[in-house]
Amino acid sequence: MRLTGLSPQAQQRLAVLVPVIALLISVFVVYPGYGRYRELQEQIAEHQERLNNLRATPIPLAATITPAVPDVPSEPPEFLASIRELAAATGCDLVGFDLTLPPAPPSGEQELAQGGNKPKEQQEKPSPVRPVRAKIEVRADYGGIRSFVREIMLASRLYAVTSCEVVQANATTGPPLRATIEIERYVLKDQAGADPAAPPTGGA
Repeated sequence: MRLTGLSPQAQQRLAVLVPVIALLISVFVVYPGYGRYRELQEQIAEHQERLNNLRATPIPLAATITPAVPDVPSEPPEFLASIRELAAATGCDLVGFDLTLPPAPPSGEQELAQGGNKPKEQQEKPSPVRPVRAKIEVRADYGGIRSFVREIMLASRLYAVTSCEVVQANATTGPPLRATIEIERYVLKDQAGADPAAPPTGGA
């Protein structure tokens, strides 16, 4: 249909409606789409910045844990000193300790795995590592005791928490809880008395 065939009234209405329709399309279609486009651009820039930061961050090296230390006279006091430091760092009061607990005897399954039912000549040599247990008693609130146990597990020396008993402290003042924690550590046996290696036999 040709616009020249429209009446003057219809042409006036079209002259008014066309700009209004174009404005409505811009408001409800173009502007929201442009706003969404800007949001996506900002998200892409943010993710790109995070990716660049991750690439620039050096990979942390794995922490070095000492599995066992030499069985020397200075080992027990050094162990106790490290426990005192951990207790102080976590807000715990060290109220008692016993560094001479006997290690737990191996179970029948462990003895079997260690060759207990094998002939003597086929049994494996004894391990050079000896477990040593200690009992530590601290007083603190629940958060302090939990942090203390966590720091023991994250220490630079290998420790194993074999038991942890928490009870109400029998005191009217001071921290409310008392924890008795058994810790197993590992020392290297003195190899001075070990049988020397047999000399090679035969010759070239």
